[in-house]
Amino acid sequence: MKKFIVIITVLLITSSSYAQNALNKNDDAARIVLNTYIPEDGNIKPAAFKIFETRLNAITSANGLGGSGMFQRFVISGKVNELSKNIVVGPPDQIVLELEVNFVIADAIDGTVFSTESLTFQSIGDNETKAYIEALKKIKPSDKKIQAFIELGKNKIIEYYNSKCDFILKQSTTLANQKEYDKALYNLAEVPEVCKSCYDKSMDLSVKIYNDKMENECQQNISLANSLIANDQWDEAAKYISFYTPDMKCYAEIKVLLAKITDHRCAVSLGKAKGAWASKDIETTSMYLSEIATDSKCNDEAQKIAIEVRAWAKEKDGREWKLELKKQSDDVELKKRAISAARDVGVAYGKNQPKVVYNTRVIRTWW
Repeated sequence: MKKFIVIITVLLITSSSYAQNALNKNDDAARIVLNTYIPEDGNIKPAAFKIFETRLNAITSANGLGGSGMFQRFVISGKVNELSKNIVVGPPDQIVLELEVNFVIADAIDGTVFSTESLTFQSIGDNETKAYIEALKKIKPSDKKIQAFIELGKNKIIEYYNSKCDFILKQSTTLANQKEYDKALYNLAEVPEVCKSCYDKSMDLSVKIYNDKMENECQQNISLANSLIANDQWDEAAKYISFYTPDMKCYAEIKVLLAKITDHRCAVSLGKAKGAWASKDIETTSMYLSEIATDSKCNDEAQKIAIEVRAWAKEKDGREWKLELKKQSDDVELKKRAISAARDVGVAYGKNQPKVVYNTRVIRTWW
């Protein structure tokens, strides 16, 4: 049976209204990320290595595929071949170079190639190194061939996840059965949101595995929460137990702790509301009253203060108070929070892992 949390927000009609806007941000865990990788045998001159790496990074960033490299499986890479070199007699003598740059988007673990492209660039310089660098500078993210190459690679990666989805789910379930919960959640977190079907299945499984992980760690977290509460760290305590659900074995103990935390929070908010009301600061009083849940032990006293403020405002200058009820489904909110928590565990696991060692044997087969 669904429960509903009702939050009463007390507002003055004549007071200014404010809206909280959540800024959108790029989330590497929610999209495909290509990591720049230049092989040792990529024929890149040392003096030009940085410019080539920068160009590859610019290509992924311009096409929404750049990122932190949290998930390191997929790479964009390149290799350079010198097609011709001529000397134009000066003075001064100049070098004319023609370079072939081969691009690839691939899985650097199992060697699967998703997309390739080959472009030719010509340049001239006072010496071979300068001519080489000038040629690589001509690599443009806006090049139509490069954009088509990126789009094909992205679509192929999506196809990869759709075709491998059952294997990913099975592998993650096996890891969870072995109590390797964090690794299982990392595998599921790798599935980008653009792979809609597989992503939805992965998130559903991640919630189950996260709950299994939490069930396994339940008593440990209860002890930790009690310890934090004893040290007056109420918000920290809530972080360790706020994602448990009524269907879990330990929920009876969790419910008691959550009620204790809720009552503490309401007592703090009520105290602040009383202080603000003593100064006749209506806006601040309203803000703190709105933090008090209707099912908390402080609700009755909070309602009394609200009545006093309403009467005072009416007598003072004829202003009326408006009560806004905001309802939010526990089930939906808990699901969202559980998915977020599960992803956080997987992402944290990935960040703590050593850098992936790519399979150089299969990489050599790309060109």
